[in-house]
Amino acid sequence: MSKAFTSEETPDAAPVVRAPPRLAPGELRYVTPEGHAALRGELERLTAERSAKEDPARAEALARRAALVEATLATLTVLSPDAAPHGVAAFGTWVTVEDEAGARTTWRIVGPDEADARRGLVSAAAPVARALLGRAAGDEVEVDRPGGRVAYTILEVRRIALAPDAPSAGAAG
Repeated sequence: MSKAFTSEETPDAAPVVRAPPRLAPGELRYVTPEGHAALRGELERLTAERSAKEDPARAEALARRAALVEATLATLTVLSPDAAPHGVAAFGTWVTVEDEAGARTTWRIVGPDEADARRGLVSAAAPVARALLGRAAGDEVEVDRPGGRVAYTILEVRRIALAPDAPSAGAAG
C-alpha cells in the first residue's frame, strides 16, 4: 500500500459502543427475570475484571461496556411469564411450533436486550414473536421470513422451560 494512504498521526479507531436504549416517555422495555439476572451478572463480572486489569486500554473498554450494561439495566422493567394467562403466548413464555414440513421449533419470547436466535430467544418485536403473541395451542400463524411466508401451527405454550434432560423441540429460528 502506498504511504499516501496511511497516516502515522491517525490514532486507532476506538471500538464502537452503542448507546443505552432511549425510551419514549411512558415506554416500557421488558426483560425476563433470567435476562435481568444475566445482565446483572455481566455487570458484576465486568466490574471485577476491570479492577483486575493493568492494561489501561482494556480497562477503559471494560468500563465503557459496564457503563452500557448499567444504563441498560436502569431502563428495563422485569416481567415474569407468570403474568401471562395460562396457555397463551406472551412475553417470557416458551412456544413450540410446527411448520408445514413437520419441523418443530421452540422459541422463548423475550426483550430485545436478551434476544439470541441461536438459543431460541426471540425478541418480542421480531415478526415471529409478534405473530405468536396472544395465540394458544392449535392456532395457526403466518410469518413473513426472508425466504418467504411460513405457516406455523402452535403445539404448546409454556411458562417454564423443559428440564435439560426432557425431550425438546429444536431451537432453530
